[in-house]
Amino acid sequence: MYRRQKTQSIFVLFLSLLVFISCAPSYFDPIKTPPEPPRIKGLNDLPYRELWAGIVFNGEKVGFSHLKIVPLPGERLFRLESEANLRIRFLGISKRISMKSEDIVRADLTSESFRYEISMDDKTLIIDGSVRDGVLRTAQKSGPDKKEIETKLQGPLYPAGAINLYPVLRGMAVGSQYRYSVYDPQTQSVTAVSQSVEAFERSRQLDIEPSWKVKTSMLGQDVETWINPKGEAVFELGMKGVLITYRESEAEARRYLSEASLNKKDLILDFSAVKTGKPLACPREATLLEVSLTGIAGELPLLQGPGQEATQNPKDQASIIYRIRRNPGSPAKISGPQYNVDSYRWTLPASQIESDHPEIVNTAREVTKGTPDPLAKVRKLAKWVADEVKDEPVDSFSALEVLHTKKGECQAHTMLYTALARAAGIPTRMAGGIVYMEGVGFLYHAWAESDVGGWVSVDPTFDQVGIDATHIKLVEGPGWISIVPLGRVVGRVKATVIDYKAVCGRQ
Repeated sequence: MYRRQKTQSIFVLFLSLLVFISCAPSYFDPIKTPPEPPRIKGLNDLPYRELWAGIVFNGEKVGFSHLKIVPLPGERLFRLESEANLRIRFLGISKRISMKSEDIVRADLTSESFRYEISMDDKTLIIDGSVRDGVLRTAQKSGPDKKEIETKLQGPLYPAGAINLYPVLRGMAVGSQYRYSVYDPQTQSVTAVSQSVEAFERSRQLDIEPSWKVKTSMLGQDVETWINPKGEAVFELGMKGVLITYRESEAEARRYLSEASLNKKDLILDFSAVKTGKPLACPREATLLEVSLTGIAGELPLLQGPGQEATQNPKDQASIIYRIRRNPGSPAKISGPQYNVDSYRWTLPASQIESDHPEIVNTAREVTKGTPDPLAKVRKLAKWVADEVKDEPVDSFSALEVLHTKKGECQAHTMLYTALARAAGIPTRMAGGIVYMEGVGFLYHAWAESDVGGWVSVDPTFDQVGIDATHIKLVEGPGWISIVPLGRVVGRVKATVIDYKAVCGRQ
């Protein structure tokens, strides 16, 4: 997610946020619930076959989505054709993101097979999947990289792109609650979805008919959707109104192409940067930072170590005080808290972290050859990734892809380092949060932590083992999915620096 000398991109995170949005302002008021919700028992009962929607981020239109339902004659199956297209500027560059999918489903929406294509500028990830005898088999292809995965299912599987149809088919009575599994192509995993029908409402400010309000939770994110009596999703709000999806015509939806091409705003940087009252000098050489953050409390856990202490502000329950120290002389002594899990958890392959792939294993072996000491291995691996992976504003789908392309931003550096460290037998987890960049402020970033007899923080983007004190850890976990919860606070965090020390001129 980072460019070493400038700033970082959060486009993978931004794409996730477009699917997992949360928290709506009070645009709607409750009204009397109809005596009977709509009786729509299957896809064949829906009174429509297509839905178009526009997508607005931070006040600017950035894309559209489209869903088409096609009955397959004589097969009692349906093909769901969907697409989402986004265009947004970052660091002066126009970024294009699209996802196209074809899901073959039964009338009750359960999955038979699917094909997803996720494109980010010139990169495309293709995922083909099928469900047979309670097992999901997927084949993934990104450039020359291919892999096949089998996942045993605990129950029926549903398409992630049609979650707004699930409560329509199951029943829209207020108070209804549902829980089921979907395959999420962005995290390439089977994940749980929970939904509740919360109210029947109308809007005094928006030209929207009375609709049911449905709250959906997935991967730690929430979305609130209003669905009309026809079963159409007519409005969604997220990130306290920053992200809006609304029903519109095909012509209006596609108009974004010309609008977005004229938009010169750097939307992601403007929205995500966390400013400070005064600049911090020499951030890569920072040895101490004490800062108060608002927008975190109640949204993310208070994570400790290595080198970081997080406490509730006794004078302000809405803020968290983080105190971070750097000790580059002996980083392994900066130990984090003890975890109630065995260390083997941090050596296993994870989503997009192919630590068991022969190419990853062989590279780790070559880089660390003749180096028995774990901390020395960490230093060699971090330096190798920093030297070999070119900093470019491009997104990456996996550690293996980064190994092949040798380019990417901070998430690319971190995924590859994590995979290599695990392949070398070093327990390693991913971490995410914010880091300070001169002239910009705090930006969202990813790095890693390795256990070398004590947890040490490793930033392979900056080639730091024992990272500088401007890294504030907000999330951690075994793989890329662990970073997704950052979406709960992006655009809401405010920082007040209490104390800061840096030794300028010393690396």
